[in-house]
Amino acid sequence: MINITVPFDKHRFIKSNKLKFRLEYKQSYIKLLIYIMLTIGLIILIITNKGPSSSFYGVVGVILFILTFNYILRIINVRTLFFREMDALSEKHEKQNFIYTYEFTDYEFNYFDKEKRYYLRWEAFSNYSVINDFFILLIDKRIFLMLHKSETSESQFNDIIELTKSKLNFKKL
Repeated sequence: MINITVPFDKHRFIKSNKLKFRLEYKQSYIKLLIYIMLTIGLIILIITNKGPSSSFYGVVGVILFILTFNYILRIINVRTLFFREMDALSEKHEKQNFIYTYEFTDYEFNYFDKEKRYYLRWEAFSNYSVINDFFILLIDKRIFLMLHKSETSESQFNDIIELTKSKLNFKKL
């Protein structure tokens, strides 16, 4: 059994949630890039095509521009709400001096803090990953746990990865 108990660290909490947001909304950024490329492509078609069909391209371009702008606003809104919630949660955890406990066994992963307890068998997880010194456990493509390397000793971190490697498949995020 690998047992890790760490106090709340606001800086690490914010850093992990920035990474979590970036990883979970990566597809949204890819879609936004596609929208922007299509919009720019239509603008080029409108500028270069002076024929009778240019009004069609103009209408489609305006609609695509509005949809792209709406998508940008949605991403900004979701990001703002996410980080506002994380700021409130970090203030609460800091005031209450939260202590997190992680337990890794051959049969399950356990997590405890002042508010909740999770007992999850390894079968509940779909994959694991390691990125930017964060160990990540995934449940159905969603991030369940992010544990930074600095929260453990080097040997514990490697032991966690070895144990998880024997239980789950690695997924590159």
